[in-house]
Amino acid sequence: MEHDARRGRLLETAEQFNLIQGLIAQALQLPVGHACRVVGLDNGTLIIAVPSAAHAAKIRQLTTTIHQLLVAKGQRVDQIRIKIQAGLRSSVSTTAAAAPNTRHALGEQARGALLELQQSTDNQQLAETLARILEKNQARRQS
Repeated sequence: MEHDARRGRLLETAEQFNLIQGLIAQALQLPVGHACRVVGLDNGTLIIAVPSAAHAAKIRQLTTTIHQLLVAKGQRVDQIRIKIQAGLRSSVSTTAAAAPNTRHALGEQARGALLELQQSTDNQQLAETLARILEKNQARRQS
């Protein structure tokens, strides 16, 4: 019986952490929101783990927003602590890194538009950049 009660509390805590983490991810801009992991909620203090000091700084700037959102959603949060965990990875960056980098050749209309822009621009750097893009695309079309 005690194991069932303990498992029930553990499941309840996991669901609450998952809910809070989802709210944070929705409210904050990518990839910052998805890099956060809720690792604790003790006596009204929410503990959020982030992978780097840069993420921590950004989250610290947004603690008021996070707090207001969570309170509005019925969560009892009095303060937010940020914990840096270097090994923590963002689910978004992990997913993005796993996706293959496929590049497709430009269509004729896109090639024509870039060529026209390259020939009509007064910006030399833009013209050179467009020339490189068109050259790479031509090589991709031939292979």
